[in-house]
Amino acid sequence: MKKIIRLMTFIALLTFYLTACKKSDKQPKTTIEKVQGKWSLQSEVLNEHFAGHDNITTTPGEANDIIDFRTDGKVYSVVTGIQDTSTYALSGDTKIILDGTQSYDIKELTSSSFIIYNKEIYGPDEYDEITISLKR
Repeated sequence: MKKIIRLMTFIALLTFYLTACKKSDKQPKTTIEKVQGKWSLQSEVLNEHFAGHDNITTTPGEANDIIDFRTDGKVYSVVTGIQDTSTYALSGDTKIILDGTQSYDIKELTSSSFIIYNKEIYGPDEYDEITISLKR
């Protein structure tokens, strides 16, 4: 009887040890996998710089403002009650391109925060810049 108890104890300890030491099969998420899914719009900060002055407008997101990046390369949004569908693609791990023309720098991308930035220069002292902050 003692041999059976020792054998069972040994098997239990061996099983525990092997599963505890097993390396995780979970791979880190790629940039595209981090982007995909539903995000809530937290804020949009627009700076219209002209005549040497910043003209900053901050628009907070509303409770129902959602941006949904799908696996099919489309992004569906509902912002201030207006629905829109666009395309998106990544350029490396640092830029996201919307509708094939609007390029945004990815400033932050975590499991709960996504911040993108764009600057359009119109002249030596004229530009627009926008920062869009999303949360999960």
